[in-house]
Amino acid sequence: VKENVQFHSVNETRKMYQEIFLGLATLLVLTYFYFHQQWKYWTKRGVFQTQPTFPFGTLGAFFTKSEAFLDFAKRQGQEAGNRPFYGGYFLLNPVLFLKDVDLVKQVTVKDFDHFVDRNSSTMKEIFFGGKTRTDDIWRKQMTSAEGDEWKNIRATFTPIFTSGKMKAMMIFIQEGCGNLFNAFDKFAAKNEEFELKKCVGKFSMDTIASCAFGVDAQSFTNDNSQFVQFALNIFKQDFQQGVLAFLAFLPLGRKIMNAFGLSVLRVKETEFFYEAISASLKYRRESKTKRNDLVDMMLEAIKGELSEDHNEAEADQYEKDSKLNHKAEKHDFDELVVVATAIVILVAGYDTTGSTLAYACYYLAKHPEVQDKLRNEIEDIVGDDPEKMTKFSYDDIQQMHYLDAVISETLRCYNPVPNLQRTCTKDYQIPGTDIVIPKGGEVWINVPSIHQDPKHYDSPLEFNPENFSKENKAKRNPYAFLPFGQGPRNCIGMRFALLEAKCALATIVKNFTLLPSSKTKEPIEIDPISAITYPKYGLYARVERRN
Repeated sequence: VKENVQFHSVNETRKMYQEIFLGLATLLVLTYFYFHQQWKYWTKRGVFQTQPTFPFGTLGAFFTKSEAFLDFAKRQGQEAGNRPFYGGYFLLNPVLFLKDVDLVKQVTVKDFDHFVDRNSSTMKEIFFGGKTRTDDIWRKQMTSAEGDEWKNIRATFTPIFTSGKMKAMMIFIQEGCGNLFNAFDKFAAKNEEFELKKCVGKFSMDTIASCAFGVDAQSFTNDNSQFVQFALNIFKQDFQQGVLAFLAFLPLGRKIMNAFGLSVLRVKETEFFYEAISASLKYRRESKTKRNDLVDMMLEAIKGELSEDHNEAEADQYEKDSKLNHKAEKHDFDELVVVATAIVILVAGYDTTGSTLAYACYYLAKHPEVQDKLRNEIEDIVGDDPEKMTKFSYDDIQQMHYLDAVISETLRCYNPVPNLQRTCTKDYQIPGTDIVIPKGGEVWINVPSIHQDPKHYDSPLEFNPENFSKENKAKRNPYAFLPFGQGPRNCIGMRFALLEAKCALATIVKNFTLLPSSKTKEPIEIDPISAITYPKYGLYARVERRN
């Protein structure tokens, strides 16, 4: 009897597991077919779509980190051929990808009132929908804000980045250039090959931390600087972040994450910068200390006390298109808005500027004729003045047109952010078609496909600063260059980022000769876990001190 009972028990257990397995298998099959039905959204509307992969859609690399986003964008753009746009899917969400410069202008400028928001509600829920302070911080910053809230923040902080305000911060940038000079001088003395971003990134971090927030990041003096380490990690999207993002999308996923205090974003790094900037704000209030840096101006701006540069000139069409016709409502911003926006400027500015400078140095080392031409321009403008080894004036930098071309061409070849996102805030019919993007629909601009399109650039795979000569720029559609976006929702810190990068590169080229290094692995392989476009194995160079 005992043996019969045990046998019956084993059979019941086996049957239970079989039923569970069959139930899960059935659920998986049903889910598979449901997903594929949803992935017919674009084909039903006559729009070419790239092939989705279960369960991630066409953006599987975002979750699996099997492919860098730059490579993904190039590959998908090639699959779409000469089409001005094509469809894709972020999990189940339809995304329309743009490759046509005229459509870029429509979405970012002409019909901006339909595309005020950057992230859809679904995206915001996935990435910033948690109950942690980390989620709250990222939800409050400027790039996540929506509608009138975003307009108020943008209109309030825009006067900070006028040319007049940038001139006032030159003293801090010059100090950073002095530290950069010393670091390069040591490499030259040792004839040592070094990783470029590791060095120029320290300049970027020190400069932003100092002239923006009055904080000493100790990047050059402390090899274990937490500022540098945490800034390096904060935007890394490894497999763990991909799993958390996928979990956040599931019906009960966000509730599970909230129960365990989990966030898709990096908590430790975010908390570090939150505490550092909050401490700086507290010190300013209590000591009444002023440095006329970004923090001071942000505090003045939210009180409505920041004076505007009334003689500010609109240099070109880009500036005119960027203008936001909105007067900020006078109200008290939550201080978290200031802290959150400051964090984005700090960590995003560090990584993008550091990467751009590293690529620029790499290209100059490989193209000595370009390096010589740039050096001649710098010396023609500043001469032999020993004070101008590292201390260029704002006006000096503005006269260096070839320097601007070198930086622009670097950004064209390897733009730090390969896609620009916009969300439709009200139904929008694509001009000349019967395709309607519904309210809440997502539009992503495929930047690499535009930057490497032979319609806009001769020999687009080659590095050639002449692409940005005055004559060539005049012949080209201005929306074929998108490193900082276009329209009112472009990068608010563009002027500061360019000024910082130009001062650094001018310092390097005036005082040193950049030489290539065999340590750089070519062809370049982009790191798939980095949110910023940068090689997996780094970029290396040698330098020689010029007499």
